[in-house]
Amino acid sequence: MIGRRTFLLSLPFVGLTTMAALANPRQSSAIVTGQAMALINRYRSGNNREPLVIDPRAESAALQHAEEMARLGSLTHANFDQRLEDAGIVSPSAENVALGHDTVAQVIRAWQKSSQHRRNLLGSYNRFGMAVARNANSGNRPYWAMILSE
Repeated sequence: MIGRRTFLLSLPFVGLTTMAALANPRQSSAIVTGQAMALINRYRSGNNREPLVIDPRAESAALQHAEEMARLGSLTHANFDQRLEDAGIVSPSAENVALGHDTVAQVIRAWQKSSQHRRNLLGSYNRFGMAVARNANSGNRPYWAMILSE
């Protein structure tokens, strides 16, 4: 019989955010947001934009939306204004969502290649939060959500 430690060591590299998401969704969103902040701020700096700071309200709203998308198995911006109002986030604001990328770096690169997502990444926002969620009902695929605001 394979011991637990041996089994874990034999798994292919899954990534910190994936393992954390399995253990604690709130912790996962903090890890995702922290990793994303470094990548996005480097991108923003290269485009003469001010850096973003983490907004716990945006992080919580992003996690709730990612969880909802994963539960439904649907990528959507439904009820965006109401969701942000409920979270206490004021306009102007924006949201990027994605499906199927395995790492923070992959999803950020995909958003950089999309004109609308890139516009949001480089917008006049200064606060953000980001999360990823998986649900067995939708094949455990990663659903990503990012909320940006002033």
